[in-house]
Formats: sequence, structure tokens, C-alpha cells
Amino acid sequence: MKDYMVAHKFKTEELRDQYFEMSKDMTADDIRANMKNENASFQMNWNNEKNDMVMFCWWKANSPEAIEETLGEMGQMFVNDIKEMANVMDVTD
Repeated sequence: MKDYMVAHKFKTEELRDQYFEMSKDMTADDIRANMKNENASFQMNWNNEKNDMVMFCWWKANSPEAIEETLGEMGQMFVNDIKEMANVMDVTD
């Protein structure tokens, strides 16, 4: 699988609020289980909750289309800017 960074820009403030309301009781394990299959796997999310209209996610996937398919109907909440990151440098300890 390839690495992708995705900027998920909410289409409206109402959709943003709906997203955070929907996910507030979900654990990281719940989210991970719903966003993983043989073609795409959600890895990490950065967001500023309801203070911003964009979230950033790291995905491992076979293609951008695999990410969109994995997002399913939820993907319609966003404009998804999917970029392949061919050069990944992990400097964590």
C-alpha cells in the first residue's frame, strides 16, 4: 500500500457539526475498525474539532479511489484532497 495525506474539507458548517456529533462516542478502535479493509486503512487524524473546516488524515491505500470507497457515504461530507506521499521519513523514536 502507498501512503496518502488527505485534507478533508467540510462542505458546510452543519456537516462539520454533524460529523463531530456522530463520532463523539466512538473510540479510536471503533473508528479504525470502520475505516480499514484490504484496499485502504485509516492511520491517523489531525483536527481542530469544530474550530476549523479542515481535517487531515494519513491513509495507507492502494489508490485514492480505495480511500473514497472506504469513506463511503461519510466521504460526501467533505471535499477530499488526496495526495500520495511517496517520500515518508519517520523520525520518531
